[in-house]
Amino acid sequence: MKLRNLFFVTILFFAFNTNAQQPTFIPQFKFFKLDGKAYANANLNQSKKTLFILFDCTCEHCQREAKELNSIYSKFKNVNILMVTLDESISIQKFFGSYAPGLNLKPNVTVLQDKNRTFIPTFLPSQYPAMYLYAPNGKLLVYSNGDGGIKKILKSI
Repeated sequence: MKLRNLFFVTILFFAFNTNAQQPTFIPQFKFFKLDGKAYANANLNQSKKTLFILFDCTCEHCQREAKELNSIYSKFKNVNILMVTLDESISIQKFFGSYAPGLNLKPNVTVLQDKNRTFIPTFLPSQYPAMYLYAPNGKLLVYSNGDGGIKKILKSI
């Protein structure tokens, strides 16, 4: 498990160093809910803005941003929030229990596992946490990474 995460952090590092361009429209994706059911583009509520957040359960920046999002959640109630991770279910549950209790249970928040390891090569994030806010038409409004992303995204909500 640690070796796989190291591999993806290495990919993330190279993506950062090549100054890759993030997708200007929501790319085709397929992730998995914690119950194992697939979740893809067709599942999105296209009448709302959509916020993708790539996080790692052990990342201190991710922990702070999740805590921040949880504290101002009421301002995000009209946004689809997709929290995507490469981590295992047990780590995900501990993450939410420790840093954002109840956030994962909100009706517009969907926690997804990237079991096929496609988020990084598809969305091209430069570091954790990576946040992508898309308009209802699928166009990228804001890309942010690292600390301060939630506050930056909030300005465009």
